[in-house]
Amino acid sequence: MMPLPRFDTVDISSLPGVNPVFRDYVKGAPTLRDFYRWDPREPQDRLLKLLTQRSYERNHLAAILTDQNRAWGAGEALLASIERLRDPQAVTVVTSQQVGLFGGPLYTLYKALTAVALARQVESEWQLPCLPLFWMASEDTDFAEIDHLFMPDHQDQVTPLRYTPNEGFGIDLPATHALTLKIGDTLATFEEAVGPGQLQERVFTLLRNCYTPGANLVSAFGRLFNSLLGDRGLILVDPADPRLKALARPLFLQEVTTAPASARLIQTAWEKLRGLGYRPQVRLRGEGPNLFYLHEGRQPLKEGGDSGLLRAGTRRWADREELRHLVEEAPERFSPNVVLRPLMESFLFPTVAHVGGPHEIAYYAQLREVFDYFNVPMPFLIPRATLTLVEGRIERLLKKHHLTLPALQQDPEKVVGQVLRRSLPKTFVAKRERILRAVLKNFQELKALVSTLDPTLTPRVGGVEGLVKKQIEEVDRLLLRSFKRRNHEVRTQVLRILAHLVPRGELQERVYGFVPYLCRHDLALIDLIAAAIDGPGWEHRLLYLGASRGA
Repeated sequence: MMPLPRFDTVDISSLPGVNPVFRDYVKGAPTLRDFYRWDPREPQDRLLKLLTQRSYERNHLAAILTDQNRAWGAGEALLASIERLRDPQAVTVVTSQQVGLFGGPLYTLYKALTAVALARQVESEWQLPCLPLFWMASEDTDFAEIDHLFMPDHQDQVTPLRYTPNEGFGIDLPATHALTLKIGDTLATFEEAVGPGQLQERVFTLLRNCYTPGANLVSAFGRLFNSLLGDRGLILVDPADPRLKALARPLFLQEVTTAPASARLIQTAWEKLRGLGYRPQVRLRGEGPNLFYLHEGRQPLKEGGDSGLLRAGTRRWADREELRHLVEEAPERFSPNVVLRPLMESFLFPTVAHVGGPHEIAYYAQLREVFDYFNVPMPFLIPRATLTLVEGRIERLLKKHHLTLPALQQDPEKVVGQVLRRSLPKTFVAKRERILRAVLKNFQELKALVSTLDPTLTPRVGGVEGLVKKQIEEVDRLLLRSFKRRNHEVRTQVLRILAHLVPRGELQERVYGFVPYLCRHDLALIDLIAAAIDGPGWEHRLLYLGASRGA
């Protein structure tokens, strides 16, 4: 039987470092209404009609996705599902993420499962085919974000896992970087960190079979995700495929021909958001086309200053027509930037919804006019599920020390101090409070008495009162320090909670990879997480991994 998840909910606005635009989007703030085309909490069929009436290269797309997913080990059921894209009524739910080491952080898994859940909802409600797509950022060269992840090890320490090839990444893209023998060292570190007796061998074997020397980062990621989520209908997309670039040629050409029109629309939205007190996500440098040129790595297209030349790295074009001709002839040599990537996604696919994280949804606030300018339907923006996994022993410690997730989001020593204060003997606390009230009451009486003879001396009495309060606070601090020394176990337990739930002071989902949890709890954990992700992430959930209720 499918386990019924146990979870508590937390208001997203109470989480640390919440993007203000995202916070207000989740709340449905009227101030943001003009920045998004649709409100996903007010379903309407206008977008679906736009998508089903619009022309897409459905047959070509289905063929490309079939080839890609078959290469990553897709089963017949998934390949048959891809064929549904040929239906003129079919739509897609898309999410995207970098191809992080060993599948990346927990939220990557949550994105994928949110897309799957949402596609099922759309299909059920609208009675038309809806396919969940995972767009892999295969040309993102920010290797510093994808070459590592962290995990809680068997000693409750935050352990880094990093893949560092001897020669570095050079000018490689994730789609072209072949894993070296160094990946074996990373796997060995992973195995050791999980700890003896805790490693689920079949999960580790799967990981080892995907991340082999010679495989590139995209194929390794694709094989892993296909093995884990292919039977749930998740379809992977590699946008680096030259065939997809060819289908996106009209979009690239319009951008090259009309730049800086889209950049100026982004800037206008930036100024409007700033005027409302928000910090916008996207601020473009210059007014060149929103494309990269793939030559000696990935180079942004830039205006060449007073000369009017366009350039990308060491490459120069005499005029825009020359660049336009190259885009026409070889679109595979270009890649969209952060502005054009969402446009490419919805240009190629009938995208009814994009599942994004807080920062993605925030930068979509600057794209509404750009979508309109390119005559591409802007999708619904759906927040991905956001979860904190709470293992059984950590759940017991939370209850023991009466801690909640919001209470953990501060300096660790403050959390320890709060727990220790609550554990002071009740009789001691009561007597201390009684004495303190008496002292402060006596000062109030003394100030009143002094004022009857010389009111000007009353502030002096207040100053003495302040000094006494500081001395009392110092006594409290020394007392707490002494209590910490004598209660080392309590401190250890609180730090263990923090290491698991808010590692490095951040939400667990942003720091820890999901594969380490699978290696401790086996693949059934995906079923439990999927059962807790029943739609958009309008709230944060603490998912308990202890005994769950049967269906």
